[in-house]
Amino acid sequence: MGLVATGLGTALIWRAAEMRDRLTFLHATDIELRSVEDQFRTYTALLRGGAGLFAANDDTVTLAQFRAYVQRIEFQTLYPGILGIGFTPAIQASERERFAAKAETLGVPGFRVRPSSDHPVLSPVLFAEPPNARNQAAIGYDVMSDPVRRDMVERARDTGLPAASARIQLVQEIDANKQAGFLVAMPVYAGGVVPAELDERRRRYLGFVFGAFRADDLFNSIVAAEAEQDAAFAIYDGTPSAATLLHRSARNPDAVAGRLTREATIELGGRVWTVRFEQRLSPRRASALPEIGLVCGGGLFATALLGFAAFRQRRIQDEIRRLNASLEARVEDRTRDLRQAAESLRQAGEERARMEEVLRQSQKMEAVGQLTGGLAHDFNNLLAGISGSLELIETRIGQGRSKDVAKYIAAAQGASKRAAALTHRLLAFSRRQTLAPKAVDANRLVDGMLDLIQRTVGPGIDLRHRGADDLWPALVDPSQLENSLLNLCINARDAMPEGGRIVIETENRWVDRRQAEALDVPEGQYLSLCVSDTGTGMPPEVVARAFDPFFTTKPMGEGTGLGLSMIYGFAKQSGGQVRIVSEVGAGTTVCLYLPRHRGEADAEGPDPGKRPMAHAEAGETVLIVDDEPTVRMLVADVLNDLGYTAVEAADGAGGLRVLQSDARVDLLVTDVGLPGGMNGRQMADAARVGRPDLKVLFITGFAETTLLGNGQLEPGMAVLTKPFAVEALAARIREMIAP
Repeated sequence: MGLVATGLGTALIWRAAEMRDRLTFLHATDIELRSVEDQFRTYTALLRGGAGLFAANDDTVTLAQFRAYVQRIEFQTLYPGILGIGFTPAIQASERERFAAKAETLGVPGFRVRPSSDHPVLSPVLFAEPPNARNQAAIGYDVMSDPVRRDMVERARDTGLPAASARIQLVQEIDANKQAGFLVAMPVYAGGVVPAELDERRRRYLGFVFGAFRADDLFNSIVAAEAEQDAAFAIYDGTPSAATLLHRSARNPDAVAGRLTREATIELGGRVWTVRFEQRLSPRRASALPEIGLVCGGGLFATALLGFAAFRQRRIQDEIRRLNASLEARVEDRTRDLRQAAESLRQAGEERARMEEVLRQSQKMEAVGQLTGGLAHDFNNLLAGISGSLELIETRIGQGRSKDVAKYIAAAQGASKRAAALTHRLLAFSRRQTLAPKAVDANRLVDGMLDLIQRTVGPGIDLRHRGADDLWPALVDPSQLENSLLNLCINARDAMPEGGRIVIETENRWVDRRQAEALDVPEGQYLSLCVSDTGTGMPPEVVARAFDPFFTTKPMGEGTGLGLSMIYGFAKQSGGQVRIVSEVGAGTTVCLYLPRHRGEADAEGPDPGKRPMAHAEAGETVLIVDDEPTVRMLVADVLNDLGYTAVEAADGAGGLRVLQSDARVDLLVTDVGLPGGMNGRQMADAARVGRPDLKVLFITGFAETTLLGNGQLEPGMAVLTKPFAVEALAARIREMIAP
């Protein structure tokens, strides 16, 4: 009985799912058909109003009056999808020149009838609004010169009803983005009333008001997006074929094609359109398998329980009969069963504890894998800068050029400090770092870092500092505070790939009991250091995990996921807190709350930095693309020693702009892992479209097969792994550029 009930329930759910999909499909197709018909009636009503304007004023309507009419009906706001509305008079071919002069008086300068035609009656486009480039391209075009358009005009003239043209390419299609289109003409008669007799209609016919429609723009604007989720459609002018296709729904990559189809016809403006519908199933209901699986699985489970219960009942009855035969045997058997059950529970507990330990170890190894992947890339970049600087120091000393040694020492020290900063991040997020707190004036610290931050985030970012007057000092480690501020500004820059504004703001804060509970800090006096950006923002689920160690939304190689964890650990270890406020599309604000220090701030001034010497020019040109400034500097110096002209870029987009210009580039030297969404291999492949013979040397800290696709390099490409010797780099460059 349980199996029968399960099978029946499964069949009913399957049938209900099919019926639901069929009704949803039919409902969606009916909505789409009604939308097209209703919108057509709306547009014909608009054209009737325009026809009334010209019928009431005969042939004296000026361009200014017609334009005022179009603006008054709020054409572009209330009638989406229609390209333009205009008026075309009917004139005799012999009046071509005289009508051109009349058009000048009506406000249409430089009017000319085109193309040449031997038809006795002309219908040149006199007005076409709104006055954009597409509509202006139609002014003067003789509609009667085209048989398809002429058929529309004659049907409208003889019936007095709105008439649609067959599928055409509009005269307004003046650029590469061309669409199928059609016209709808509303005839205008002297006196305004449609004459009853055909001869009288032809005699009193003055012209027609028309609407020009680009099919894709029209149907995309009038068909509800909800309906298209359930039914894709294609509209044909007459019999379905490639030549009669007006519009086809855009492909939705998330939708699943269904089995249902439907074909319908609608008559609009004297034309019969064929509409073919195909079922679409959204991912949330693309399959009834989850419901079927639930019912089927539940039924089978319930049946199994009933069978097991019946089996156990039989066993219990046999056991009772045996126990009644011997009380001592029954007690002994029962005691043995209890011991076995206790042993099973103990073993199950041990197995569960073992599995939990395995799971924790797996999660730990996954986190370590994420960490080591990002750290390996950063450390290889830094080691390349350190080793290269030391080798060039040795070379310069041997050459007696000791004045050049200082900048290489500074570069090596800077790379070493950044390597140490990664270790500080690990210690900071675990709150085990050794801090050196001082009484810090946050305003003075920010002012001293503005130049460094501006160079780091680039010229495309507007950096501002709003410091509070009489700002309280805080007892914190200044280097860690600087590191935290720099990290927040770099995160803000990464959230604004198209540029934007970063605001660093300091303020004195009194945190009362309610605010203290929300911030999870003791109530009292704090100073806040906030970094705000105008970037993409973060959804709530990302904000909730932003401080988790190893969590990052950046691609592999562009972040370890420890930046915000370090800031959180530093703030908590300093007795403060950090909070994020973000809205998708509106930007992000990250605020550090640090307890007020009652003493005076220590006086400390920033050390001035040294500027690198300018590079010398040489004959052949090498483009260097690397997001690590130290590596770019070292490679550039090697190239200058070899007599090459070195051109530098910090990301794939900047390097590609150079490669797509007319500049001479004999060799591209690039890192594989680059920021900005384009890695070195993608940049090289894109550049070789215009420069098929471009030679490329990849310098990377990752395994070659991991970052270079399947590990196969094209001719003219080579890889040099970081860290590398300067001599090896020089030899490889000479080897690749030499003919």
